[in-house]
This record gives sequence, C-alpha cells and structure tokens, in this order.
Amino acid sequence: MKRRIGLIVILSFLLSACSDTFIYQKSLNEFSESFLKANLEQDMDAMLGLYATNGLKKTDLAILKTALSFEIGLPVQTISFEELTGAPEESIAYEHEGIEYGASLTPRLRMHVIYAVEGQLTSKFSIGRTSKKEWKIITAVPKDKN
Repeated sequence: MKRRIGLIVILSFLLSACSDTFIYQKSLNEFSESFLKANLEQDMDAMLGLYATNGLKKTDLAILKTALSFEIGLPVQTISFEELTGAPEESIAYEHEGIEYGASLTPRLRMHVIYAVEGQLTSKFSIGRTSKKEWKIITAVPKDKN
C-alpha cells in the first residue's frame, strides 16, 4: 500500500513537472519582469512590445493603446500563469464588419495580473511564443484570406 501511494505521489510530481508553466518557468519569470518594468515606468512602447501585434490594423492598435492607458502604472500585486483549459474565452475567433479575426499567436498559457488597488482589479491575458521563443501577449488580428 505504501509503495502504491509513493508511486502515485511520484507520478503526480512528474505530470506536474511536465506542465508548460514548470518547463518555461525561467522565461515566464523574465516575461513577468519585463511586464512589471514597462508598467512601473508607464512606458507605452515597452508595454506594446510585450504584445504580438504583427498584422494588427492601425485602428485596433489605437484601441489597444487606449485600453492599456487605463492599466499601465497601476501597482501590480501578483503575476501568475496557468495552463489553458480550452474555455471559449481563451481563443480569439470572431467576425466584425465582415472581417474575420483570429489570434496573433497560438495561445499557450494564461497570465493573471492582480493589481494592488481597491477591489483587486484583475486582468487575464492569453500568451504565446513567437518563432524566436519569446513570450508575447496575444492580440486579435485580421485573418489572412490567402
């Protein structure tokens, strides 16, 4: 019986050790530090650099900048990451004014940012990795019709 429990504990550890958050912990910590630095300095360009914006239309970029202006500079309490569950809000797929939109990167993880403000404002971001192995926050971009 003790061996069986020990085996279950070992298997549970190995399964959790294989998760993306465990495997990528160092690079996720670096991404968190970049987010904190851009946020603390209220540097819109640095913050935008954390987003996968290739293919983003100018009007959508302006909307993103406006949205960021409401959160940038708020004191961050915690940043954490979790595996995606497959919930609909984790994907980007919609149509607006006859244009189909999709994710700028394949979603890999969800980043939770809890701000140290009254009511603990929380933002959730889907993040993915670029071909250069950089973590980026995913945006909605028009799908290529080709």
